[in-house]
Amino acid sequence: MRKVLPIIILFVLSGIIYASLSFQFFTAKSTGDAILIEWKTLDEGGTQHFELERSANTPDNFVNIKSVNATGNNSYYSVIDNGINVKNNSSSSIYYYRLKCVLSGGSYSYTNIISVTHSVSGIKSTWGSIKAIFR
Repeated sequence: MRKVLPIIILFVLSGIIYASLSFQFFTAKSTGDAILIEWKTLDEGGTQHFELERSANTPDNFVNIKSVNATGNNSYYSVIDNGINVKNNSSSSIYYYRLKCVLSGGSYSYTNIISVTHSVSGIKSTWGSIKAIFR
């Protein structure tokens, strides 16, 4: 009787870093003059840094506003976005944010997009319009 030996196949991959990244939360809220963006990671395996991106009034024109180095698993991050302004003398605008998560090897992925409505009081909006006249 012939003995059948099992075939073992090994896949060897070199130069590829498999990373896991998971978040506990990713939020944004209006704080009067600015927007506070916060996130907390659970696992940052292989993540080098985060690039916070913002888009104003439409979720399709993102610009990088801040780069933050990854500090390790279970880390809390916060960024205050002072670069916002209410356009067209309106008392509120919608801002969209996402994180570009960059791995050590240079590859990246994006988080889901979050949005926040930023409101400015009528006094601040009026004062901003007056200041703009004299620039």
